[in-house]
Amino acid sequence: MIGRQHRQRNVVISNLFLGCQQLKLFLRSQKQSTRIGAGFGTVAGLLFLIPAYLLTPLTTFAQDPPIREDQIAIQNAHDLYYAQKYSEAVEAYQVLLKTPLRQHSKDAIRMNLGRSYAKLGDDAMALQSFYAVIDDDPDGSYASQAVHRIGALFRERYQYKEAIARCRQLAGKYPNTQTAAIARYLVAQYIFADGGYDEAIENYRSFLNDFPSSPYRNSALNSLVRLYRLRHRYIDAEELIRDELRQKPNDINLIERLADLYKAQEKYDEALSLYRSVLEQNPKNTDILKKLGELYAERGQQDLAAEQWTKIVQDDPDQAYRYQQLGSIYTSHQMYEKAVEAYETAISLNSKDVQLYNRLADVYKIQGQVDMAVNTYLRALSVVDIGYSGRDTLVQSMAEIYEGVQQERLLEQVIDRIQVSLRTERNPSLTLALAEVYFYRGDLDLALKHFKRMRQLYPADRGRILEKYAQILERNQNPKAADFYQAIAELFPNTPLAWTARMKLAQFYERSGRWEDALTVLTNMTQRSSQPVAQLLLGNVWLHGIRDPGAALQVYLELANQPLSTDQKMQVRLGVAACYILQGKFEEAESTLRPIADVNSNFKADAQKLIGDAHLLRGDIEAAVTAYKRVLDIAMSNPLSNDSLDRIVLIQSNSDYSSEPLKRYLEALRSDLSGETEDALRLCQETMKEYPTALIVDDLWMLIGGIHQREARYTDAISAFQHVAILEGSPIAAEATAKIADIYRWQLNEPGKAQETYSALIQDYPESVIVAYARQQLDALMKEKQ
Repeated sequence: MIGRQHRQRNVVISNLFLGCQQLKLFLRSQKQSTRIGAGFGTVAGLLFLIPAYLLTPLTTFAQDPPIREDQIAIQNAHDLYYAQKYSEAVEAYQVLLKTPLRQHSKDAIRMNLGRSYAKLGDDAMALQSFYAVIDDDPDGSYASQAVHRIGALFRERYQYKEAIARCRQLAGKYPNTQTAAIARYLVAQYIFADGGYDEAIENYRSFLNDFPSSPYRNSALNSLVRLYRLRHRYIDAEELIRDELRQKPNDINLIERLADLYKAQEKYDEALSLYRSVLEQNPKNTDILKKLGELYAERGQQDLAAEQWTKIVQDDPDQAYRYQQLGSIYTSHQMYEKAVEAYETAISLNSKDVQLYNRLADVYKIQGQVDMAVNTYLRALSVVDIGYSGRDTLVQSMAEIYEGVQQERLLEQVIDRIQVSLRTERNPSLTLALAEVYFYRGDLDLALKHFKRMRQLYPADRGRILEKYAQILERNQNPKAADFYQAIAELFPNTPLAWTARMKLAQFYERSGRWEDALTVLTNMTQRSSQPVAQLLLGNVWLHGIRDPGAALQVYLELANQPLSTDQKMQVRLGVAACYILQGKFEEAESTLRPIADVNSNFKADAQKLIGDAHLLRGDIEAAVTAYKRVLDIAMSNPLSNDSLDRIVLIQSNSDYSSEPLKRYLEALRSDLSGETEDALRLCQETMKEYPTALIVDDLWMLIGGIHQREARYTDAISAFQHVAILEGSPIAAEATAKIADIYRWQLNEPGKAQETYSALIQDYPESVIVAYARQQLDALMKEKQ
């Protein structure tokens, strides 16, 4: 559009210029009548000589006001996007597109609008936004971005064929434009990434021929040379590079590329000549020095190789990174003595660089000199101050030298050596190292003790070190993570970090099923301050953990009266609706959910899933299936769609006895979810007694087992799950067996029985998807045993 406007304006100005030239010629031809009246008449007559269409644009240009954008609204919309609040960003951008905007701003808004739709999973609207940018100006810079985003939308999911098809459509629709050039380049890239090497070669060649001035030319050329080498088409690669050199005979990069090609074919003399010609133009080119040395090394000329490599540091003798580069080269060519010498020189120039110590220790480890490697790590720990980048890798790297008993013995020796050093000096870095060694050895109580000492020895830390190791434990699902988070809250009270630690502690308890502990922490937090994040988690704990929808509803309703972000408002409404469902207020639940399910947002699928649950627990089975299928339409692969699919399978697999046993099961399920566990157990037993051959019996036993497990009645839980495991043809027998194994492993701490049960599962149900999980648990048990 911008291009079209410029062309129209140029035509008008050109015509106006011609009209003015005619006017000047006419004036020069006038040699009479200097009277006022005659002059007026002459000018008036002249005006009639200028066409009216030439005067109109002058008025338009003079009176057309500049576009006044709402810069604050634009920035606010962008802030929402960068804060990853995509639903709110979409709303803000849609409003802005209805206001006056400069073309640059409109394109930027459309780009971020398309990205927001993509994040929300709405591909159709995302593509619509990107295509609109290209339609306005296929030669514009934003059009280039839009083409990339269209391709990336599918490439990021490894849908290369769809990405290729879209780019080919763009190239065909906008020929001889920047859009076509980028699209054609991306087609070749995607074919290459998808493994179609020969087809990619043809597409790169076609791109280079059709778009010789494209900024992507060099990239395409590099890829084409790489493909030729992969296909061993060295002659074609050489011809391609030489064609380029005919146009740019002094291009150092092309000469280097040709030398690399010769080197790959072991044409050492030709490669040597070219590398030297590059060095003549740029004697300090360290990449060429490295390659030239490698060429000599491949020919077995180690002395000549070392001679070239030492030139890397000659011009920068005081730069540690040069010696580090030299050490890396020597290591890769197994010249270990020279590598050690290079790294030691680098360390003397920069004694705080952790990476240098790690590289030096690696050289010793390669040679089996473990004592020298450990000495290097300990030397670094005593020198490198806390807070230096990568310092935390030193202990971890040392711990990874061995495994099992040898690791235990090594770390014990390291602890003794550190403790000896600490008797003579008060070194925070070594104290931290001691804590870290205990941590990696698994002595978490001793580790925590020494981490706590860091508060006095290194006040600048303010708890960040403890937080880091708490997060490591949390990722590994280690229950000691709670102790570390608790220590942060106690040692650094009334700080943002303490609040974060309590929040992490509550979340850890929630994930671990320690609902009462989570409730205690969150209740204390919300009494101190009404942070919506903590209150939302509190509502979730009441609803899904304690199973008290009444208490949860009270939390959500109190939250609804507070200032909240759009996402938080949505979460509150979903929580309220879930409470209504468990209280049997199905109509109120659906009226709360319908506005969320009917618009594009991050919570559309959540709302639709809850609508399905409302229908299901009300006994309206057909409506439930329809609602769950809509979830699958919204999102095909996430936990919500998986749960919805499970519900559909449950319904369709248990339609015997006119679905009456299924309805009884659903009634028991709602009782359980509402905290009425004894009613749930009673309903399950009564249903099985009345319908002993019903298809739903195995699900009833699974529900009973889950209740007993949650109530810590593990023997009863195992008994219930075993009823499922021995049911012939039960589709959930493997799942029940896995639950039995999990109880032995996690609750009863009987690894032998857990290992036996996981092994039985793998043997009895080889086709089950749960086998992968069982193998993972077996591997973990074997490592623990070792």
